[in-house]
Amino acid sequence: DFGYILNRDPKPFPPPVKVCKEMVDGMGGTSSAHYARFKSLCHTAFSSLRKSANLILNLVALMVDANVPDIKIEPDKAVLKVQEKFRLDLTEDEAIKYFEGLLNDTSYLAAMFDRLHDVAQYFRQ
Repeated sequence: DFGYILNRDPKPFPPPVKVCKEMVDGMGGTSSAHYARFKSLCHTAFSSLRKSANLILNLVALMVDANVPDIKIEPDKAVLKVQEKFRLDLTEDEAIKYFEGLLNDTSYLAAMFDRLHDVAQYFRQ
C-alpha cells in the first residue's frame, strides 16, 4: 500500500502500524504467547528490512518515474519518506525498542478513526 507507506493514508490519524485491537484480541491479548510470537516475528521482519534498506530505497528511487499515483504526488519526497520508516538513525537495539513502542501503541483512538472512516465510506456509496 504505497499510500500508507508514503504517509498518504486517507484516514485521519492513521496508526503507525496497522495492528488493530481485534487482531491483538484474536491472538489472545497482549499477554499471550501468540502475541509474543507475533511481536518477535515483527521485530525480525523490521530488522531484516532495515538491513536491506539500501536496496529497497534504490528500488523506490527507480519507481519515481514509474507513474505510481502515490509516488507521483511528491516524487522528490518518496525515497525520504520510506527511509524515515526504517529509522536508520537508530542502532539495532534502539530500532527494536522503537518498533516495540509502535506495536504497543495500538491506539483505541486510531480504532475510533477507523470506524469513522468506515461509516463515511458507507455513506459515500
